[in-house]
Amino acid sequence: MAEYIELDEIGQDYDWDPWEENDETNLNDDFYETALDDLERQDDEKWLSDFKKQNENDKATKRKRETNSLYTTGSSTSLKSEYVKKLFGNDYQLNPNDGLNSRDFFSRLDVDGYWLTFDDVRVAFIDRSRKYFLSKNTSNVQSLKDFRTAFERATEEHQNKFVSITEEEIPDGNPSVLDDISNDVRDEIHNENIDDNLEFHDRVLQFHRDRKLTEQEARELVGITVPKGEPNERIKYLKIERQKLKIDFETESDPERQDIFREALEIVDQNIDDAKLEMWDRPESEEGVHRIREKVREDTRTRFEKFKVWARKNLGVLSAIAISIAGIITTVVVAGKKTLVGAAKGVGEVGKALGKIAKAALPVLVPILNMLATILTWGAKGIEFLAKNLWILAILIAGYLYNYLKKK
Repeated sequence: MAEYIELDEIGQDYDWDPWEENDETNLNDDFYETALDDLERQDDEKWLSDFKKQNENDKATKRKRETNSLYTTGSSTSLKSEYVKKLFGNDYQLNPNDGLNSRDFFSRLDVDGYWLTFDDVRVAFIDRSRKYFLSKNTSNVQSLKDFRTAFERATEEHQNKFVSITEEEIPDGNPSVLDDISNDVRDEIHNENIDDNLEFHDRVLQFHRDRKLTEQEARELVGITVPKGEPNERIKYLKIERQKLKIDFETESDPERQDIFREALEIVDQNIDDAKLEMWDRPESEEGVHRIREKVREDTRTRFEKFKVWARKNLGVLSAIAISIAGIITTVVVAGKKTLVGAAKGVGEVGKALGKIAKAALPVLVPILNMLATILTWGAKGIEFLAKNLWILAILIAGYLYNYLKKK
């Protein structure tokens, strides 16, 4: 349950970040978990090795290329998830850690060569042209029904997770990149929520000083900015407060007091969403989902992932060069943003990104390096320029490099 705020505490420093975790660790537990991780990793490597051996003599070239691609996902879980994603053509990388239904679904999946099995029954396959199909065996009707039902339950569970929003915005994105984007967007929104709580807290104090709020009202409004406890406890407390605030807002006749109650309702919704984000769950409010979508779309890595798909379809021989250049610019932008917000390692990452280009030892890259270095001296404006013009810069530089290399 949330901590009660005494009147004489109003205005004092609070712990504004409920996400901060306890750093105490048990070394014995760490050793035990590490040993389990090692065993699981060895089992997983054997599983992947068996999968590769099952398909290495496949005479269907395109299908073998597809199974090799599945092998590169790097784990049995990722391989199964990618197989199911391509089979049903959805946006999501299902994960056994999403919940009980997902854990059950993955525990019943396996592969037999290029076949996918569910409860040891073949339910799907990859044909010779590397396309995915459900089994056409009429004797497997019940197994196929059970498979689809389990898949739908796991999908519904996954759609309640934060990362599903990122996947919807970047359906063809690299899973590790999607995780990075989700992490950064989640942290950015959380920090914005803290700032909004601080600002609202100050407004409540001013209203109290101006005698527009009673002592009890001030305590209750300050309380919604610093709820304590586990995420589910905070959500329960905030929903109770929301019901009270709705009544206050609807019955209040004074415009200024009505405005502070309206703002309090927004803060409550925001903090419920914040507790959801702490648990990696999808926000409850439509506004919370909209905020995530906007930030994912604005992320430079999102633009890069979409550019890769577009370039491969439209740029022909220029695509590889353009994607490489766009990747370098993306690395510089992401590292530059970390530098601007005070992350010390960001400076090193910018240097590494530029140093990586320099080591290519192509004289033609020198003016490009100089251009990037000059733009970065503009600070936030330079980072914003590179991010907004990623596609244009990548195509122009790729064309320049391509013409240079053709003349060599």
